Amino acid sequence: MQLKECLTSQTAQRLFLVHPPEPTPDLLLSDPSEGIYIGKTRWLNVPVFWNYKKLINSHLAIVGITGAGKSYLVKTFLTRAALVWNSNAIILDWTGEYNNWVKQAGGQVISLGKESINLLDLAGLKPMERVKQIMSSFEILIDLNNFPEERFDIEEALEETYHKIKKPTLADLVAILEKKKKKHAARLLRQFLIEGSDFFSRQSTLEFDKLAESGLVCVDLHSLPTEEMRSLAGLTILQFLKEKMRREELKETKGIKLFVVIDEAWKIASDERSDVITIVREGRKYNFGLIVASQNPTDMHKTIISNVGTMFILRLVLREYKDYMRSSLNYSPYIDDAISGFGVGDAAVNMIFSKRSEKAHTFLLDKIDGEEPLFVYTIKVGKMTIEVEREQLSRMLYELGLTDEQINLVKVDFERGDGVLEASTLVSLLEKFGYSHTSVMTFLRQLGVEEKFIVEVFSLTRRRHATKGVVDLKLEEVEE
Repeated sequence: MQLKECLTSQTAQRLFLVHPPEPTPDLLLSDPSEGIYIGKTRWLNVPVFWNYKKLINSHLAIVGITGAGKSYLVKTFLTRAALVWNSNAIILDWTGEYNNWVKQAGGQVISLGKESINLLDLAGLKPMERVKQIMSSFEILIDLNNFPEERFDIEEALEETYHKIKKPTLADLVAILEKKKKKHAARLLRQFLIEGSDFFSRQSTLEFDKLAESGLVCVDLHSLPTEEMRSLAGLTILQFLKEKMRREELKETKGIKLFVVIDEAWKIASDERSDVITIVREGRKYNFGLIVASQNPTDMHKTIISNVGTMFILRLVLREYKDYMRSSLNYSPYIDDAISGFGVGDAAVNMIFSKRSEKAHTFLLDKIDGEEPLFVYTIKVGKMTIEVEREQLSRMLYELGLTDEQINLVKVDFERGDGVLEASTLVSLLEKFGYSHTSVMTFLRQLGVEEKFIVEVFSLTRRRHATKGVVDLKLEEVEE
């Protein structure tokens, strides 16, 4: 019996080497003028080209913790798409992460704190068609299904608004509701009319037809005051762009002419009524590519994960997130174990090919091969090693509240250690800058540090403070 098990194990290993868990090279290789180079497979070092003609649709999803390389992948992808196909790109930026890069790349940044979008613009639709879209947005953002009477009042008032006013705005809709004494319905919408937050109640200053052909564009949403307003802006822009694509004939031109990036848009990516879901489901009907990115995969509706042509899985820490991805894509325990050990830039890729293939659809990249070096800092935390992009760490420190001078001091300590720093040293610096234990613990969690190691870090930091003359005190590893 033991001999049989041994032989079976050896045979499996040989078969694994003969048939590694990767798609066949003909599915991954493309002429450089027809596909976007991403990197090489981990086992056979086959160059991977993203070629939408070989996939069921041109949409992508990216998941991974903060600092795992999501924005690096998006930037690399858009840069190469512009070079290969002269593609345009619109980034709906929830967090302000892409502003500087877009400016450096010669693109334009649009702040919705200064510009406005008329929610009631028809965008080439008939009034009744636009009414359905607007009502869908309201259902998602203000939960109209729990207010059936108010839902009916708003829909009826919308129809009346389009009938009576040539170029109506949200302010006109609320005025009609108030005139009809539908006070509760009007109150639900008045949050979007508050002075200083009335971006959706004025005539539009943005021309989306032109923006879709303007190269690289970042629509900065992070300055809007609430998640509801950011989501309403994102949904409206997506609806306008979708209708633009619908109006145009699907031309057999080279490449994808427009990519739309939606980053950390949990409210519109998790709701089945969202246009994000509609676009992913209808796939090739839309002549553009949608890129949805999030650090929390459960923020993405399973329809997105199971229907996008390409899925990138970067480093994930929480078991809940790993299980969600594995149950959604049904990849092997081998892939699942590999994801747990990912560093910055490592990725598992799931591709759904238009050509039927018996080979594995989920495979491992050696590294995302970007346009510029991927500068990575390493933080040592007990038995853990955390890797984070240098640019991403700077942004996280800035969001924590550090000044430019303080961030530079942190960078200096990393450079002294050739890009490596003990977590206890980083904690000591943050405490020196005046940050509380609670703030520092939250920061470490955002980096992906496990709870048991957070306790170790603070223990070591206290011992170092209490022991004078000790330059480097190493905490004994805790048995797991």
